[in-house]
Amino acid sequence: MRKIDWHVLPVLCGFYLLQSIDKGNIGLAKLGGIQDDTHTSGSLFNWAVSMFYLGYVVAEIPCNLALQRINPRWWISSIGLCWGVVVCLMSLTKSFATLSIARCFLGVFEAGVLPASVLITALWYKRSEHALRTAIWFSFSSLGTAVGGLISYGIQSHLVNTSIRPWQWLMIIEGVFTIAWALVSYIICPNVPEKAGFLTENERTFILNRQRLDKTQTSLTFDRRQAIEAILDYKTWFLFCIYFIWQAVNIAFSTFNPSIIAGLGYSNLNAQLLSAPFALFNLLIQLVVSWSSDRFNDRSYHLIACGLLSIVGYVCIVAIPTTPQNSGLLYGLLFFTSFNSGSLTLILGWMTNTIIGHTKRVVASSIIIIGSSLGGFVGSLIYQDGQYSRGHIVNLTLISVALILAAVLRSLLMWENRRRDKLANEDPSLARVENLVEDVDMIVKENFTDKDPRVRYNL
Repeated sequence: MRKIDWHVLPVLCGFYLLQSIDKGNIGLAKLGGIQDDTHTSGSLFNWAVSMFYLGYVVAEIPCNLALQRINPRWWISSIGLCWGVVVCLMSLTKSFATLSIARCFLGVFEAGVLPASVLITALWYKRSEHALRTAIWFSFSSLGTAVGGLISYGIQSHLVNTSIRPWQWLMIIEGVFTIAWALVSYIICPNVPEKAGFLTENERTFILNRQRLDKTQTSLTFDRRQAIEAILDYKTWFLFCIYFIWQAVNIAFSTFNPSIIAGLGYSNLNAQLLSAPFALFNLLIQLVVSWSSDRFNDRSYHLIACGLLSIVGYVCIVAIPTTPQNSGLLYGLLFFTSFNSGSLTLILGWMTNTIIGHTKRVVASSIIIIGSSLGGFVGSLIYQDGQYSRGHIVNLTLISVALILAAVLRSLLMWENRRRDKLANEDPSLARVENLVEDVDMIVKENFTDKDPRVRYNL
């Protein structure tokens, strides 16, 4: 599997690092003067930030439909090139309208990276391997936040006496990095397993059989029946709601984290520097929690535990007065909120473990990721300048609701697994299939979903 890891994961990690930097640079640019230059004071800035998620929502379903017809290798490289160009052009914005349009187009092009990454992971790895692999590439989103903060600190502390404003340098430099990586990925991104040039014929057959025996479909053919099944499946809508809430809280805090830290009494420049450790802590949480999740083959209990730790952080932050004497303590308590963003990959892993069938997974992931996008849109409006306590209370309430939904979904999946175990005991033909198939075309053409009674849901 190391051979696959070294070919698949670096491409996804690179794109997730850059999409995080490019999506989040608006929060750092706020401290660098973008509000004054684009005349977006007060709530106008929040609305400009939220336009990213409007574009994301609009493009999500078209992006997933495109993945039915375009090889993931070409798709992810092309959208990366497009959003890199948009980030560079964002340096030219001079008004609320132009900034909003640029953010909207950034959302349109970044909308394709998550479904493509989820699809590539599902094509190459077994369900029990999804959480850790997803965490590896998704954790680079947290690393991107840290890198973005350090880049912004370097630019805004040194490139201050030029005709180009520091926040404009930020957009230009980060956009060029993305364009360069997109061009490189055209060359290094692997093809689908049955056509992968870096594998031998025996290795391709082995990988496809692993997926088949794990009940992970490898066919890329669109199936209308599976699409309808995805829309009517209760799991799709439970995960939609959970991801909506988790992402709303994540975006609310991560976008305004530098401003929240500045509200504790730190200077704007120091607040940018102090925001970087949160991203590194998120990365650590993602890797540790996802490793544990794969090790114990569990998603829900890990997600609930992370949610409870986030609640502890928000309760303490709200309860302790914001004074100069408490600034260090409050800064430390803010790290508890990282258990929210650090566990986002568990939701994606839970989705790929419980929703099986290529078309069904593509349609369901479209719906669930739209929930994430809507959550980001709502999350960007939660915090208002100088009213951070109210935002903390909203986040606390949202996480509590999500934990209830996660507990209910786990209970429903447990009941279904027990029902299928009982059916298998009564009818041996419903037991799990363990035979190998050497015909690659036969494996690729298999068509089934998680409704197959031989499938068991990972909790």
